[in-house]
Amino acid sequence: MIVKGKVTPDERGRCPYTLGKSLVAVHHFVTRVTTPHNPFKPHKHEQPELWFILEGDAVVTLDGAEHTVEAEDLIVIEPWVEHGLRTERQVKWICLG
Repeated sequence: MIVKGKVTPDERGRCPYTLGKSLVAVHHFVTRVTTPHNPFKPHKHEQPELWFILEGDAVVTLDGAEHTVEAEDLIVIEPWVEHGLRTERQVKWICLG
């Protein structure tokens, strides 16, 4: 699931991201920089993950479907969904999983 960013802050200055019924237990927190020379190749595993795009734009692949993402977008990855990320420039992002 892709949750687009650039939302308008609420009255307290927060920008909420709705996760629906997704539940992610955090076992790792990783910051990443991906470039055309080091794409994050498609793979899958049993734990869910959250990816948050800090800077740049990229293409995220979820079970073969491609989605364009940009800064402030949140990607919700369910268990066993094949996922990867590539960019034509540079993208900085966070992985929680």
